[in-house]
Amino acid sequence: MPVGIKIVFEVLISDFINLGLLLFLILMIPVGISLMISRYTSSLPFISDSVRYFLISALTMWLVLIGTVELLYETEVIAGNRTGIGTFFHVMAGGLSGGIFYKLRYKIFA
Repeated sequence: MPVGIKIVFEVLISDFINLGLLLFLILMIPVGISLMISRYTSSLPFISDSVRYFLISALTMWLVLIGTVELLYETEVIAGNRTGIGTFFHVMAGGLSGGIFYKLRYKIFA
């Protein structure tokens, strides 16, 4: 089946219309959990801020991957999540993005 830009947009729009609120909740629940955890871990002196950002971002990505599978009819929506190594790489990418965000945030605003 040839995939063109029209088909890509049709699928994205139909997913957004059919699963919009559900996908929003699937993303916001892990973010909320991670924000609550980060609030309580911010007072721990033995964890540096960059490591904390890495861990919280990795946790958020892991919870999003679990949430998409468990709450969307046991389907693997994110293709890399189908294997253990793919899940590992997604979680590490989430952690790295948190670490990079920490470095850029304090580089720009400090």
